[in-house]
Amino acid sequence: MIYTSLAAFIISLGLIPLIFIFCKKFNVYDSINARKIHTGKVPRLGGVAIFISFSISFFVYIFAFSTSHMLFPVFMWIGAFMIFVMGVLDDFINLRARLKFLIQCTAAFIVVSGGYRFKQILFIQVPPLVGQIFTFFWIVGVINAFNLIDGLDWLCSGISFLIFATLHIVFARSAVDYSAICLILSCSIAGFMVYNKPPAKIFLGDGGSQFLGYFAAVCPLFYSTLNYEYNKFLIMLVLASIPLTDTIAAIWRRTREHRSIFSPDKSHVHHKLMNIGLSKKGALGVLLGIQVLICLSVGLAMYLKTFEGTVLLLLSFAFILLIFSTLHYINRAVNRRINKEQKNITRRLTRKFEKGQR
Repeated sequence: MIYTSLAAFIISLGLIPLIFIFCKKFNVYDSINARKIHTGKVPRLGGVAIFISFSISFFVYIFAFSTSHMLFPVFMWIGAFMIFVMGVLDDFINLRARLKFLIQCTAAFIVVSGGYRFKQILFIQVPPLVGQIFTFFWIVGVINAFNLIDGLDWLCSGISFLIFATLHIVFARSAVDYSAICLILSCSIAGFMVYNKPPAKIFLGDGGSQFLGYFAAVCPLFYSTLNYEYNKFLIMLVLASIPLTDTIAAIWRRTREHRSIFSPDKSHVHHKLMNIGLSKKGALGVLLGIQVLICLSVGLAMYLKTFEGTVLLLLSFAFILLIFSTLHYINRAVNRRINKEQKNITRRLTRKFEKGQR
């Protein structure tokens, strides 16, 4: 486990300079527009380093070190490869939203058709068909949630690193092989984060963010114990609560405004934090700090009895909802104040103009 994880970190770290050369030669840089908060030419193929370093170390571990039947991780990797290739192509040629959605659905179907699903959702045992349908939409939803949260240096990569590091600890108690896979991916992300720290020299790109979202979505399906199965969905709901809550808010906002749910805007959680006065690093610090608290609560919940652990997870999710709700109202108050000030300025300028005309 240690050797393959270290190899993943080194390979990821070593691939980034090669990606810089490739992006410079073929002019592959992230687009700059009114929605983006960065300036300058920044490569957007960082996900390539994560995927390649993870894949190499992943297969080395499976064939050289694994001691158990690892069929599901192979299913997982096939879907991950589809998502990654689709994301990289989107970075180059901007694929249509419907085509991307179709590929995401295909990758989710591969996992579900292999028999992997949520058997229990919160406190309710669900029939196989219901579990398969729910798992299908869960995978597609989390993929897009991680893609949408990738709007600030270190944010998506930092959240992903903390999630997989936490899952490494969660699985370590009873599933060493699955714990190793999560540690390998954490180290691949860590190698990328060296270059992604603010101000970022490279971005994840759609290939990277959607690959990480896919992997986070299928991680709960790896393995089951009695205590873990009882809280499996809740654990992942809490761990991924920042991108998921932000995505649900975005869908609601765009639907309310009669816009396409795929239309971009500058009202994501990191935009709101900056709008109320935080710097980019300040917004990043707040969100990663919250994610650390989330991960600590999940880790603690796994060492508690089933009931106590469930209560802690529910309180953690309620905490996230409270933060998002509070931030929403603060941001709305700030926007109202800004709009009022702009109207006052417009009135004053109009009066001056009218006096000048007289």
